[in-house]
Amino acid sequence: MTPDPAPLALVVDDQPVTRLMVKRALERFGCAPVLEAADGIAAQAILREHPDVALVLTDIMMPRMDGLELLHWGRETVPGAIWIVLSGLDTFDSAVAAIRFGAFDFLPKPPRLEEMEVSVRNALERRRLLAEQARLHAELQRKVRELEEKSELLRRDLERAEVIQRALLPGSPPPVESYCVQAVYRPGQHVGGDLYDVVRLGERHLAFYLADATGHGVTSAMLSVLFKQRLVLVDPETGRALAPAAVLDAVNRSLCQSIEAPGLFVTAVIGLLDTVEGSVTLASAGHPPVLHVREGRETRLIRRTGPALGLALDARFHEERLWLAPGDRMLLYTDGLLPSGTERELERLKRVLSMPLSSAQEMLGELRGGAATDPDPDDVTLLLIDAHAGPSSFDNGAASPNLTASGAAQPGGEVVFYGETEDAVHLALRGRATWMHCDAFYETARAVLEEGRPLVLDLSGCDYLDSTCLGTVHELVGRGRVVLAGVTPVVRALFEELSMDRVLASIREDVTAAPELYALSTRHDDPAAWRQRILHAHEALSGLSEHNREEFRGVVESLRGEIDGG
Repeated sequence: MTPDPAPLALVVDDQPVTRLMVKRALERFGCAPVLEAADGIAAQAILREHPDVALVLTDIMMPRMDGLELLHWGRETVPGAIWIVLSGLDTFDSAVAAIRFGAFDFLPKPPRLEEMEVSVRNALERRRLLAEQARLHAELQRKVRELEEKSELLRRDLERAEVIQRALLPGSPPPVESYCVQAVYRPGQHVGGDLYDVVRLGERHLAFYLADATGHGVTSAMLSVLFKQRLVLVDPETGRALAPAAVLDAVNRSLCQSIEAPGLFVTAVIGLLDTVEGSVTLASAGHPPVLHVREGRETRLIRRTGPALGLALDARFHEERLWLAPGDRMLLYTDGLLPSGTERELERLKRVLSMPLSSAQEMLGELRGGAATDPDPDDVTLLLIDAHAGPSSFDNGAASPNLTASGAAQPGGEVVFYGETEDAVHLALRGRATWMHCDAFYETARAVLEEGRPLVLDLSGCDYLDSTCLGTVHELVGRGRVVLAGVTPVVRALFEELSMDRVLASIREDVTAAPELYALSTRHDDPAAWRQRILHAHEALSGLSEHNREEFRGVVESLRGEIDGG
């Protein structure tokens, strides 16, 4: 290892005897060479020529430029040098000031050899430590840049992986008469372990499945890909649909033979719907229970009929059979929807499933309160099958074509609109208004009312309000100076069902419409604000009747728990 070079030093003093004494002492301490200057001006010239000077010992009282002026200049010009000032008793205050300006130490004149040696060695050690600190900091910055570059490459790879994984998901539901099939897929990270599909098999059968690979991220995504590769729904010889239990048995054997690493498994539920007779055959491998809602009857739970896939080669799976009568609905979901998996969460899911929600997206919104704030969120997938005719849809979480990058609504996707007349401000809701639009709707309305301006809520183009929107409307009407216009019979029926008497009393038929309306952005970036808005809206509805209190008890208690624990 090459030894460090001897430090270069400079002595500045107008007394030749003192300069010589200090120079010889510094040479004995290992400094080489030791330069000399008779005043500050001469020292400046030397420091410009030798910016690598490690140590400067300077007197304070000198002609032309004193030691304090030199110190001020030198701290900027040669920042790597360590400064020690020499002070007589008459310049003690100036020496103290020099310490405040950045000098390392001061020594009385004439300096004693022992004190000078201690001060010089400490000064040089400090310089060495500072240099090491600077080196380590530079090394750390280099490492950080490398990590940032690797992180960016990883981010791009994950984004590409997400695109590839989404290609495994179905793009659109198959046409099925008398049934409505909806799915919502939300990966916890860029990629996830959830997988689903709905496949038409022949003229009368519909096969569907929902799978969840253990863990998060890339590992679970790769495991879900392996599951899909090994999944066979149709007998290759006869072309007939295989029984769900037989499908799970074959996949389980294949995974057990392929996966040697411990702790890797897949939960899955597979169903076969006979669209003619309305029967459904289900088999579940360690998956959360399937919910079957029957009008006027208790919700049925179809729990797992065998262990998770990939754990035991000799696992056995059996089947459950049920019938979907007109108006029934069946929900399959992954465990990310109910993170704790408690009976309380399951009861809440039953209540939400029985509420008059028309889409899987709205159901997810009611259950999750707007958004998850877990730094390591799990994947969530819902598959909802309704035994009634209606439009089917698959929502795989891709960017909506109706939204710009900033979140502003584009033509065809607008819900909240703003306009003004001489008499009032108009806020209009169009189409289906849900919790996703309530934050922008409420904050805009609140700002208008706080300015003391009358507000018209135009619902002439609105055909649906979820419970968060209904509660928000009730809150706004309670502030006063709010009237409702263009209320359709469908929306009025919702007001009546929830005993929203004050809202009903605020409906007017003779309100002049705004001449022009502009779409408001419904961008929402604050999950805590979403939850508060959803909670306040449901609290407002709960206070209107005993029926409402029971109806929304689960939602209110859950949201209060999330906020209090948040």
